[in-house]
Amino acid sequence: MSQKPVLNKFIVVNLASKVISMSQTRLPDFVVIGAGKSGTTSLNEYLKEHPQIFMSTRKEPNFFAYEMAKEEDFDLESSKEFYRDSVLKLDDYLELFKGSKESQLLGEVSNTYLNSEMACERIKHYIPNTKLIAILRHPADRLFSRYSHYVREGLLPEDGGLDKVFDKTTSWWLRPDMITEGLYYGQLKRYYDNFPQENIRVYLYENFINDTAGVVEDIFKFLAIDPSIKVATDIVYNKSGTVKNKAVDNLVGQNSPLITTLKKVAPGLHRWMKDNVLINRWLYNLRNKNLQKADFSPSLRKEIVDKIYAEDIKKLGNLIGQDLSHWLKA
Repeated sequence: MSQKPVLNKFIVVNLASKVISMSQTRLPDFVVIGAGKSGTTSLNEYLKEHPQIFMSTRKEPNFFAYEMAKEEDFDLESSKEFYRDSVLKLDDYLELFKGSKESQLLGEVSNTYLNSEMACERIKHYIPNTKLIAILRHPADRLFSRYSHYVREGLLPEDGGLDKVFDKTTSWWLRPDMITEGLYYGQLKRYYDNFPQENIRVYLYENFINDTAGVVEDIFKFLAIDPSIKVATDIVYNKSGTVKNKAVDNLVGQNSPLITTLKKVAPGLHRWMKDNVLINRWLYNLRNKNLQKADFSPSLRKEIVDKIYAEDIKKLGNLIGQDLSHWLKA
C-alpha cells in the first residue's frame, strides 16, 4: 500500500499567501469528486462499511472547493448557501478524520470538486498522490433528477420550470448544480491534466446501479484493499422521485418539518442520527418506499442531449476511453 499522505510537523503551506503550521496530520488517500445525483451518497455509505476505510465524518465538506473563499465571492444565493454549509478551514477539515486508525485509508465525497475550477488545483497542492473516483450519470437524466429533487423538496427556483431549460438567462444555466454540472468533459479534463491517469477511476452510473456490488468491489481493488469484504448495497441513499404520500414525507423526508426542527434545536442528535448506520438505513428505506419514478418526456430528453450535451459526450468518451454512444440516443 502506498505511503499515506500527511502534513509533516511545521510544514509550511503557501496557497494564495496563506501559511499553515501544525503537527503531523493525515489527509485523504482518496477523494470521490462527483458527479451530483449520480449515486455518490450511496457510495459514501457503502465505503464506510469496509473496515480498512475511514470516511470523513461529514459527507460533502467541500473543503477543496471553498477554502479561503468569501461569501461575497458568490453572486447566486444558492452558491452562498453551499459556501455557508462547507468546511472552510484546514483545521476543521482535518477534524473530520479524527478517530481513524493508522491502518485505515482516509476518504471523502464532495460533488462540488468535479465542477469547481479551484478544487482540482487545491487537491493537487495538498494531496498530489491521492486517488480520484468519479461516477458519471447520463447528463440529461442527472439534470432531470436534480429538477425532481428540487420539486420534491420545494427548492425549485422560480425560473426553474422545464419550459425554461433552453433559456440561458435562467437558473438552469446560471446555477452550477443544474445544466453545467453535466458538462463533464472540461471538468474531468482538468483532473486528467493534473493527475496520473492510473490514479483516476471513472464509473458510469448505469453500471453502478446495475451491478453495485461489482463496482464497489472494483473500487476496493483500485484502492488496494481487501476486495473480498462484502458490504450491504441493498439500500439506495438519496434516491430521486416524486412523493407518494405527503404525510409520510412530512415525517421522514430529508427536509421534513420534523427533521428540519431537529437539525435546529438538537444538531448533535441530528448528526448522531445521520452517522448511525442502522437509523440511516431505516430512514432511507422508509423514504424510498414513499417515492415513485418521475416521468421524463423522451422527446425532451433527446432534445436536451442534442442541443446541450451531445458534443460534450463525444469528447468525454474519448477522454475516459469508454463508449458513450448510447448516451446520444433517445
